[in-house]
Formats: sequence, structure tokens, C-alpha cells
Amino acid sequence: MKRNAEVIGFGALNCDRICRVDDLALPGREIGVVSATRQPGGSAANTIVALARLGVRTGFIGTVGNDREGSQLLDDLQREGVDVTGVTISEGDTGSSLIFIDSHGERAIYVFPSVNDTFCTKNHVYAQHAKFLHVSSFMGVEQLEMQMSYVRHLSKARPRISFSPGDIYAKLGLEQLKPLIKRTFVLFLNKEEAQCLTGSTRVEDAANLLDFGAKIIAVTLGAAGAYVVTRSESLHVAPYNSKIADTVGAGDAFAAGFLYGQLTGKDLHTSGLHGAFMATKSLAQLGGRKGLPRDFEEING
Repeated sequence: MKRNAEVIGFGALNCDRICRVDDLALPGREIGVVSATRQPGGSAANTIVALARLGVRTGFIGTVGNDREGSQLLDDLQREGVDVTGVTISEGDTGSSLIFIDSHGERAIYVFPSVNDTFCTKNHVYAQHAKFLHVSSFMGVEQLEMQMSYVRHLSKARPRISFSPGDIYAKLGLEQLKPLIKRTFVLFLNKEEAQCLTGSTRVEDAANLLDFGAKIIAVTLGAAGAYVVTRSESLHVAPYNSKIADTVGAGDAFAAGFLYGQLTGKDLHTSGLHGAFMATKSLAQLGGRKGLPRDFEEING
């Protein structure tokens, strides 16, 4: 185990099947697939790979099946320099996602969790040495409760928790997420997730989530950039200009850039700019990882 890992991810590991289509199908319609590719995925895993490419020491907590896809996901993480001591190989199929992306970069995602839905870990020592534990969603309430239990058993001083609930957990509602938000240092949301948790269309009302314990709220706003708020500061982060191949993984990349800024002692605004830069790189290429920079100096480019 890399005891000096700076950031450890905790979430689902999926094999993504990404299909390009002209339009997302409505009920009763038949749409042809323009092209298809298979890529490694999982929200927290995308963030961890992005950080690893920036030179951050990383690890992961999750599970894969004892199948070919599971071996491929493990091999990919190891090639990226991610420590996989915390990854369990379980009997069954590796989790998978079927992702459709239209000509405007919009997406529809269907997830088959498989072994992700049965994963349980008690190895608290593994994460205790990290500076950040980055948590993203599994599919159901039971797995959320498992993650919350894991976090409760960690020291309150370290690691700091960063949390990307995603659409799946956000739809469970604020009451379900309060115990984890209470322990969270940085809460990453997109504008739809923020609205789901606050009941407000005003992005500034995301600041209300600070009342439940989070120290920083970062809301990505697509073409409008991002909004970041703490108890003492709030700011809007301008986006970088970018072509959009698809939006898969853009929020994961933003989280990586923001955490990179925090790890390297940057202020709130610079951390937000790092996040916007990484999101831009992700948006320009198909899939969650293909466009991520491999040279940490490039983040300042």
C-alpha cells in the first residue's frame, strides 16, 4: 500500500460503452449508432486518474468482477499510477454503463452496477493516511450507507472528504445525504444536483448547504463556468473556451483540478480555474479520461 497517497477515490468502477448518435431516442423511436467505443469509467475513478496524471499520488477503494473487464479496469488504473490495494476482486460481472451521446454533446446513461451493488469495505487504515478521500456514488441507498459508515470510522482530522454525489445520490434527497455532507470538506455539484438538494433554481442558494457542515460548495454551470462558495467567500469562475465532444466526465475533471489546487496551496479562485481548465480538457474528447492532460505543468498552460 502507498501509505503516502494524497488522494484516494471511493466509488463505483465501471466499464463504459460509449455510443455516438445523431439524437437521443424518444420513447417509440429507433435511432442508429454512428460509432461506439469502450472505455474505463466511474466518477471517482475518473477524478483519481486525472489527479494521477497531474503527478498526485493516488489510490482507490472499490470492486471489480473476476472477469476480463475487471482485469482491464485494474490494469488501466495501474498504468495510470493509481494504487489498487483498496480494490477488491469479487465473484461476478464488473459494473458497466451504456452511454449515448448526441451531436450536441448531450448524454443519456444507463448503469448496470453488478458487483458494485454488493461491495463492502472495512479497511479504514488504507484511507487514513490520505489528505483527501474523494467519494462518488454507487447506485443505491445501501451502498451510500456503507460509504457513510466508512467515513464515520475515519479520523475527523484526516482525511478530508470531498464528495461528488452525482445525479443518483442527489435524487435520494438532502435528508439521505446530510450525514455525509456533515463530514464533507468540498461538495461538488452540477446545477441540476444543486437544485435537487436545495429546491431552488438560484445557484447562489447552494450556499445553504454550508449549514449542514460542508466547508466549500463548488457548483459547475456548464458554459457559464462554476460557482464556488464558503462561509467567508463566494465567487464565479469563468469557463475556458472549448469545443464540446461530449460532457461525460467533465464534472469529474473539474473536481480533480479543484482538488489539485487545494493540495498545492492555491486560493479558492485559482482552484476553481484549475477545475475549469481540467473540465475543458475533458469536454474536448470523447469519454471521461481521453482528453485529460498527462503533464502536470500543462494545467498552468
